[in-house]
Formats: sequence, C-alpha cells, structure tokens
Amino acid sequence: MLRRVVIDRSDESPQGAQTRPMIAGLSLPLPPPPPVVAAGGGFRERLRAAALHLLACLAVVALLSVLVFGAWYPAPMPQLLGVGAILWIVVGVDVVVGPLFTLIVFDRRKPRLKWDLATICALQIAALVYGVHTVYQGRPAFVVFAKDRFEIVSPSDLTPGDRAAAASNPQARLDPLRPRWVAARQPESVSEQAKIIEEALSTGRDIQHHPRLYVDYAADRATALERALPISRLRSLNPGRDAKIDALVAASGRADEALRYLPLRGPAGDGAVLIDAKDATVVSVAALVPW
Repeated sequence: MLRRVVIDRSDESPQGAQTRPMIAGLSLPLPPPPPVVAAGGGFRERLRAAALHLLACLAVVALLSVLVFGAWYPAPMPQLLGVGAILWIVVGVDVVVGPLFTLIVFDRRKPRLKWDLATICALQIAALVYGVHTVYQGRPAFVVFAKDRFEIVSPSDLTPGDRAAAASNPQARLDPLRPRWVAARQPESVSEQAKIIEEALSTGRDIQHHPRLYVDYAADRATALERALPISRLRSLNPGRDAKIDALVAASGRADEALRYLPLRGPAGDGAVLIDAKDATVVSVAALVPW
C-alpha cells in the first residue's frame, strides 16, 4: 500500500532555508553540510609565498652587493682577495635555501606556520650576519706601500696586539667603508728591525702587518718614485693585454711617459698600481701581472 508524503513548507524563510520532508507527520532533518576547509595548502600558494620570499632576499643581496663592491672591495680588489667564494655562499643561503624552505613548509592550515617561517628567517639572518662579518674582516682595510711594492692588509691579518700597539697612531685607524692608502717605515731600532725580519721568515708577517709603523703615504712618495717601474715594462709582462693598458692610460689623461707603476700583492692574486711620474699620486689599480 502506497503512503503519501507531504512536504511542509510553512516554515521556509524567504532566504531559502532548507526544507524538511515530513513522512507520516514526522519531520526528518537533513544531514548537515560538509565543513568548509580553508584553502592554503595548494602548490600555487606555496609557489607564491616562495616567490615573495625570493624577492625580499634579492633586495637584501642587492643592497649588500652595493656595500661590498661599491665600498669595501673597489675593483679590482675582489679578484685580488678572492672574495667571490664567500659571497656565493652567502647568496646561496639567502637566495636559494630560504625560499626553497618556504616552498616546502608553507601551508596556512598549519598551526605552527608562523613559527616555521620565523625559524627560516632567523637561520637566514644568522647566516647573513656571519657571511657579512667574514667579508668585512677579509676586506682590504689598508693598502700599504712597503719597500718596493704595495701590500693589501685585511683586519683579519692584524692581531689584537698589533692594534693595541698602534692605538696612538692615527694612520692605523680603520676606515669603516674604504681602504686606506698608507706607507710602512722600518723602525729605527736595529733590534726591532731584526725582530721583524725574523718574524717575516718564520710566519710571513712582514712590516706591513705592524700598523704602529704606518705613516701617511704622501710622506713616502719620494721612495715610491724611486722604486716605481715604467709602463713599458708592464706592457712587456702582459702580452696580449695592450688594450686594457691603453684604456687605463687613456682614463688617466696622461701619456705612458707620465706614468709609473708599482706591484700590488694580494692574498689571491697580484696587480699593478699606476702612479703619477711626478708626485707618485695613485692613479688607478688593475689586475695585471706586475713582475
């Protein structure tokens, strides 16, 4: 026997409330709708978060590059000190590892998402601070004229004892941004000279590593002129690089005869310092074979 089903719509609201079927006068509620799950775990959103992280990292690296190459390491110092490897490590951690971790962990449904992102940023900042400190300690703090050449001296080359002994010497003060051009003179005491020679033979630390002996480069220009070499010799030592030397000479606004050069020795490579043939003023620095 068939039973009639009566649909009661008397309590339906104008907003479209759910209807409730009535079977034999009994009201049966409909099952509740499935819960709405917040979006946030899709690959597209992860990729967007990683891209934003990457843009922030690139901005930081760009500012750091301006500081490093525009102030701490003027050309060609990066080549002479071999700073490229350290910078690549810093850039790799900041630009690659950080956004990659964000791509992996980002999911707005995770209750610990903020903690995960904060941990990634903290690790990046720690790596960046360590890298910047290392680059700063290895920068060319002083370019020292010693004997017959220029020597590059970094803050890491000087011991606390060296700095303490030079505390009263204004020429030994570090410039926070750019290298200082100074000269190092032999001490007057014979015993001190012998001590420096012995140290140079045993450890490689020579007169340029004793900032208490630094003087203004202008005070030692006469010696620099005596030891300077002609540009013709620089050309003979660098066959096939005449175009580069020509460009340096043209940029100076002088002829070959109005210039001299002195070797420049760095930890990772050597270069040449072009000076004026009259007053030994430093004109330019180039990564050329000096000897």
